[in-house]
Amino acid sequence: MFGIGGVLTSSLSGFVSDRLQSRKLPLVLGSIGLLNGMASGLVYPISTAAVGDVYPHKLLGVQMALLNMFNNAGYMIGPIIGGALYDRAGVQGVSTVIITIGSALSLFMALGIKEPLLIHTRLLEQRGIESISDTESENKTIAEEIDSIDLYPKDMPLWRLVLKWQVMLASIITLSLGTFNSSLDNLLGMHVKDRFHISSSKAGLLYVINGGVSILLSIPTGTAVDRIIGRYGEDARGYIQVFGLLLACGSAFAIGMSKSFGMVAGLEAWIATAVLLVNIPVMSSFGDFVNRLNLNSMAQCYGIFNSFWSLSSTVHEIIRSTSSSPAKADAVQTIHSQAEQPPFVNHIYCLNAPSKLGRKERMTELFKYMHLDVQMFSGDHLAVWHDIIDKKFEQAMVVEDDIDFELDAVDSIHKALESLTAKTVGWDMLYIGHCSMEEAQPSQNTTVVKSVHPFCTSGYVVSHRGAQKLANRFSQKSSSYALDVQLVALIKRKLLDAYSMYPPVVFQRRDLYPSDDGMELRIFRLLNNSAWDTARQREPRLANWVDPPDAEQRHPAYKYIPKWMEDARTVH
Repeated sequence: MFGIGGVLTSSLSGFVSDRLQSRKLPLVLGSIGLLNGMASGLVYPISTAAVGDVYPHKLLGVQMALLNMFNNAGYMIGPIIGGALYDRAGVQGVSTVIITIGSALSLFMALGIKEPLLIHTRLLEQRGIESISDTESENKTIAEEIDSIDLYPKDMPLWRLVLKWQVMLASIITLSLGTFNSSLDNLLGMHVKDRFHISSSKAGLLYVINGGVSILLSIPTGTAVDRIIGRYGEDARGYIQVFGLLLACGSAFAIGMSKSFGMVAGLEAWIATAVLLVNIPVMSSFGDFVNRLNLNSMAQCYGIFNSFWSLSSTVHEIIRSTSSSPAKADAVQTIHSQAEQPPFVNHIYCLNAPSKLGRKERMTELFKYMHLDVQMFSGDHLAVWHDIIDKKFEQAMVVEDDIDFELDAVDSIHKALESLTAKTVGWDMLYIGHCSMEEAQPSQNTTVVKSVHPFCTSGYVVSHRGAQKLANRFSQKSSSYALDVQLVALIKRKLLDAYSMYPPVVFQRRDLYPSDDGMELRIFRLLNNSAWDTARQREPRLANWVDPPDAEQRHPAYKYIPKWMEDARTVH
């Protein structure tokens, strides 16, 4: 919607501004910023045109570079300030500050600045009277044409303006560069998280690098562009743009082949430089074209520029939606939206016997893909409960080492815990996985139900109170019954306040780790979107995954046992 608003407003605002011979009115209206995309379509083309108006005798590379520098600074500083305001005052506080700043800015522009077109007219009149020797030495390209143009600007219909090859070429490059930028911004963060398993804050450094390089190199790039074009003529502008495009595409290709996050960061700096080499000549080309022909079309030209830049964000979304399968796009979005959430429990344990090295490595890869910080715990359930008590965790999640998750498990568990906290004063356990097909199904579309007999301990969340109950119970009494059976007995006797998720989001993968218990295979059919299977599809290094041998398989005293006999290993 932002792109559509910008496209609709940009060309219209430029046309109206040129016809009314006013830059101040659109700027005052746009600075209020009531609708973000439409405000951008008002402010950006008119403010850029105003710069072109007050420098009619010069190439505009440096001036456009200065605008680009402040634009990037705003994109870097804005989220920091906005985030701090949101933390302190919420959405209403941020809105109040934005409206106040916009109103003050509107008032300042209405009363505190001169009309740029009046300055433009005075400069043209002075040029017709005074010597042009300084202009000749500074810009031969414009000086050669200065005697052949009229003193006062000429009108040109918008349709003819669009068909001028200089405007058309610059517009096509703008669309291409904007699409490239939008695609890269959207994919780069997800790529480095998936490839190098880094945090969101570290991935955000790439955008800081990009913005920092743009700020530092904008003015030098603009100065160099003006000097090259001034010396070698207008044809040099095209060569600069082609070089920048090739450098940007080459850097993007190299990022896909990079083997470390440091290499990606370095290439991101190259991309920022390449984008400057394309963007600054393109931005200045519109104003240089208008000034060279002395046209009354500065705002319309920059309206065209902003329309194509806004259109690029829409084109990017169309390309993204048609070039990737919906299922894969949804999977990526699900994983990364979950990664951005705050922790839903204080700690996560995965029970793993020291000898089960194959399971440990598979689970480690799965946790990395899901962006979960998990402790591989070598003790049993009782040891986990004591650890929770000792470390004073309010809530902890416990899973076994032969499980898989639903792709949206983190989201689902988060919502289930919120629902459970809202409906109960205190609780002991929340089964996020179980292997009983007879577990009660919820009514009224709720995901949390009172537990009846949730056999298996494949995955659960336990509260501090629940850990204390369980530790006290099982430290004092021992039983020959399996742990999950004893837990069900406690639930039926109302000694344990337990709840279950339905459908479950944690499943034992008996297809990967077979056993003689068929119950898990039946419940496994409820798994809709396997996180492990998705990881193998998304990660090339996991595509042909085979669990590494366990400790006993690596030891020469043991013979190799097939997977289907994994629970019945024997020694020579």
